[in-house]
Amino acid sequence: MPRRRDDIQEHYASPDIVERVLTAVAQVGRPAEPLSAEMLYQFDQLHGREIVATREHVARLHLRSGMHVLDVGSGIGGPARYIAMTHDVLVTGIDVTPEFVVTARDLTRRCGLENRINFHEADALAMPFPNDSFDAALCLYVAMNIPDKGQLCREIYRVLRPGARLVWSEVALGPVGPARFPLPWASVPAANFLVPPQVLRQILAKTGFRVLNLIDESQRFIAAPAPAGLTFPSERPTANQIVMGNDFLKRRENLILNLMEGRLLSILIEAQKA
Repeated sequence: MPRRRDDIQEHYASPDIVERVLTAVAQVGRPAEPLSAEMLYQFDQLHGREIVATREHVARLHLRSGMHVLDVGSGIGGPARYIAMTHDVLVTGIDVTPEFVVTARDLTRRCGLENRINFHEADALAMPFPNDSFDAALCLYVAMNIPDKGQLCREIYRVLRPGARLVWSEVALGPVGPARFPLPWASVPAANFLVPPQVLRQILAKTGFRVLNLIDESQRFIAAPAPAGLTFPSERPTANQIVMGNDFLKRRENLILNLMEGRLLSILIEAQKA
């Protein structure tokens, strides 16, 4: 059965995210006010390898001054704030989870970036934007929750301008299966919508994208230090656990185990609109 929008919202919904993030910032010895985007990087990158991957993947977009960038599945706004802080561009983020959108707006305002970034509660399968609206797009660890990847690709293609780049990372099916659960994006197999890397490549190509690169980043993920390279006293939560809940560490451990066993792959795709 296709995963419904409210199922995704329920999986990721979490109260009081801003307060928990600000408390975590203070726990690592930094005052929460005034807040900067850099102070949040340890806690706001809700995808594999976190800020390390964000830096690497954004570099592949080849951004130039004045561009308008789309972040599909923007979470609490971490990658969007990183882009706005490091490039002279505008950023628009969309996410289907209301709590994430509210949090993203609040944290962005506290960082003084509200004039550079807009966040919308929106479905990636039916984006509220005209054709040819964006110069580049980022889609980090989003499609695992979306069964209709063809429609996702068509919508991204529609809103991108000709020649625009897309950087897409996600977890894909590996040569050995099935996966162990729970995982960060799915508690049970019925909520998991993974495909092999070559299938995703074919979907993008069929949509009209020119696929420039497909990279298996699994070993980089496995070799990465604890989330964001952080160490906390045992009584303090770590990185994404703050946003994703107390069971996140178990979910992450399962993901790493799946990657090590070849059940899953962490992949990166670079593509370009014709």
